[in-house]
Amino acid sequence: MHFWDKINVKELLIEDEAHTFPPFTEEELKQTEQSIGWKFPRSYLELLKIQNGGMINCDEFDESWLSVIYGISSKKGSIADMYDNWISEWEYPNIGIPFGETQSAGHDMYFMDFRMVDENGEPRIVLVDNEMGNSVTVVANNLEEFLAKVYHHEEV
Repeated sequence: MHFWDKINVKELLIEDEAHTFPPFTEEELKQTEQSIGWKFPRSYLELLKIQNGGMINCDEFDESWLSVIYGISSKKGSIADMYDNWISEWEYPNIGIPFGETQSAGHDMYFMDFRMVDENGEPRIVLVDNEMGNSVTVVANNLEEFLAKVYHHEEV
C-alpha cells in the first residue's frame, strides 16, 4: 500500500481560492524550481498532484498547528509567489523550501529542510520560528511522516 492510500488528502486539505490551484504543468514546475532554487522532493509533488495546495480542514484537524500547504502555480499566493517574501522580507533561513504556514500567519513556517535528507532523498521537516531568531525544531524525518502525524492527530 502506498502512503497516499493511507491518508485522505481531500479530507486533510480543503480547497480555497487563495491557496488551491489547478493541476500544475511541467512548465510551472520547472519555473518554480528555477525561481526558488530548490528541486521539489517526490513526496511533495505526489501530494500536489492529488490537490495542488489548500487550507487544512480545521473542522477535522483543529488542533494542528499547520494551517496551509502551498501549491505550485504561476499565480498569486503560490509557493513561487511567496518564496521571495519569506526569504527576503521575513528573513527566514535559506535551508530548503517553506511549504506550510502555521496558525501564526507567517511568524513561523514548516520547511522541507534539505540540510538532512533520508535514504530516498526526502528532506526532513522542521518548524522555523521567525520570532525566536529563526530557531529550528525538527518535527518529522520526511513529509510523509509529518502528514501522517497531522492526519492522525499526533503532536507535531
